[in-house]
Amino acid sequence: MLSSRNRILTLVFLFLVASALLVHFYFWTGSGTPQETVPATEESKQQDPCRQRLGRLKDLNVKFPIKCARRDINIMPLGAKRPSVTNIDEPLFPKLQIVDPGKDPILEHCMPPMSLEVSPLPNKETVDASNILFGMSTLLSRLEDSIPFLERWLAHTHAHLFVIVINSEGDRELDTKKMAEIQSQMRDLGIMTSLTEPLDKNDDMARRYFSLVKLLYSKRDKLTRWIGIVDDDTFFPSMPSLLTMLSHYDTTQPQYVGGISEEWWSVVLYGLMAFGGAGLFLSLPMAAIIDSNYQTCRDQSGSSAGDMRIVECIQWHSNVKLTPVPSLHQMDMGGDLSGVYESGWRPLSLHHWKADWWDDKRRDNWFPLNVMHLVADICGECFLQRWRFGGDTVLSNGFSIATYPNGITNDELRKPEHTWLGPRPVPDTFNPGYVHSIGEMREPLKMGDEKRQYMFLDAEMVEGRVRQFYLNGGAGEELDTLFELVWSAGK
Repeated sequence: MLSSRNRILTLVFLFLVASALLVHFYFWTGSGTPQETVPATEESKQQDPCRQRLGRLKDLNVKFPIKCARRDINIMPLGAKRPSVTNIDEPLFPKLQIVDPGKDPILEHCMPPMSLEVSPLPNKETVDASNILFGMSTLLSRLEDSIPFLERWLAHTHAHLFVIVINSEGDRELDTKKMAEIQSQMRDLGIMTSLTEPLDKNDDMARRYFSLVKLLYSKRDKLTRWIGIVDDDTFFPSMPSLLTMLSHYDTTQPQYVGGISEEWWSVVLYGLMAFGGAGLFLSLPMAAIIDSNYQTCRDQSGSSAGDMRIVECIQWHSNVKLTPVPSLHQMDMGGDLSGVYESGWRPLSLHHWKADWWDDKRRDNWFPLNVMHLVADICGECFLQRWRFGGDTVLSNGFSIATYPNGITNDELRKPEHTWLGPRPVPDTFNPGYVHSIGEMREPLKMGDEKRQYMFLDAEMVEGRVRQFYLNGGAGEELDTLFELVWSAGK
C-alpha cells in the first residue's frame, strides 16, 4: 500500500500529466487560444495582430500622445480589371487607442486581417522596356533630386535614359566630376543612364529639349522602337502598363503619342500637342522625320517651349496628328490636388510631383511618390486604387484615408472632387475649364463637417510587408490620429 506521501506525489504527477495533455489538446486542435495556455513566443507575437508593438511610431514625425489604430491587409490577385471603387461592408479599423510615448505600447484593439482584391500582379523580373530610349533635359542639381523617383519606375527595366544637363542657365561650365558621380550612382541603382552636355552649349532650355529627339535618334539600336521624352518630375507608376499602351500602335509608321493638358486654358494657348511632363512618345519613323529636318525646324521655330517645337516640326513636315492618351497626366493644376489623387484613376503618368513646379525652395510640398508608391511592391497595380469601407471611409491607396460623417455614395465617388485651383478663364468658350479631360466634377466638401482626411505620411518595407502610415492633425486641443496599414501578399 502506498504511503500518504507517495499517494500525494502520485496525485501531483497525474495532475501535471493531465494538464500537459490538456494544453497539448488545446494547442493542436485550435479549441483554445495558445496565448491563454502557454507563454507567448516572439513568433506568436508577430502572428497575433493584438500583440504588435508600436515602437516604430517613435521614428515618425508625429506628436505624442496620439490616437492610433492598425489593420493588416492580405492582397488577393484576381483576373478582374481594377474598378474605380470597391465596396467593403466591414469597417477598416478597430477602436482607436491613445499611445503614450513613455511606454512601449501594445495594441489593445485589433481586428482579423482583411483580404482585398487587386489586379493580377505583373512579373517584375520579366519587364523589358529595352524598346524605349528615354530622354530628359534638366539641371544637374534637379536630376540629383529626382534619382529616388527615377529608381522607382525606371530601374531594372532595360530602358536607357539619356540626360542633357547643365549647371544652371547662367553657368554653362559643366562639373564633369559631379556628372560622372551622378551617372555612376544611377547605374549602381539599376538605371541605365548616360549624362551628356548640350549638343550646342549656346542652346536655351527650349532648344535643349528639342535637341533630345536628335540625340536619342542617334543612340537608337536594333531594339529601339520608341523615343520617350520626359521631365525630371515625370513619374510612371507602372512600366508594364506603359508598355501595354505603347504596344497598341504600329511602330513601323510615324506615331506621335502623348497627353494633353487637363486645363482648357493651356490647350487653347498651346494647341493639341503632347505636353512634355505627361510623357511624349515618338516612333522611330516619326523621330526620323524630325531628325532629317532638324536644322530647318531649329532655325524656323521661335517657341519658348521644347514640346511646342516638336509639334511644330511634325506639323511642318508631316501629316501626323497627335494620338492623345488621357491617362498620361500633365497635372497642370495648382493648389490641393486631393481630388485628382482620390479620383480612383489608374494613371499611366503623373507630373509635377515637385509641387509648385519649378520652385525648388518649397520641397516640403513635394509629393513623395517614390515612397507613396512603395505599396506597389506588394500589390502591383494597386497604387491609388480605392476601397470604400462601411459606406463612410475611403482608402485611396498611397495618398489618403478619408472619412465622410454623412456617408458617400458610389455615384458621388464617380465624380472627382474639385479641390484644386482654377481654371483660368478662357473668353468665349463653352468649356468651363476641365470638362474635356476630367468630365463632371463635384463641389469640394467642407473639411471637418463633411470630410476628414488622413494624409499619407510614410511607408517602409519590413520583412516582405509594406507598412503605411496616414496622419490627421487634430483641431485645437484634439489629439492627432495615426492609422497604420500593413500590406502582405496573400497565401
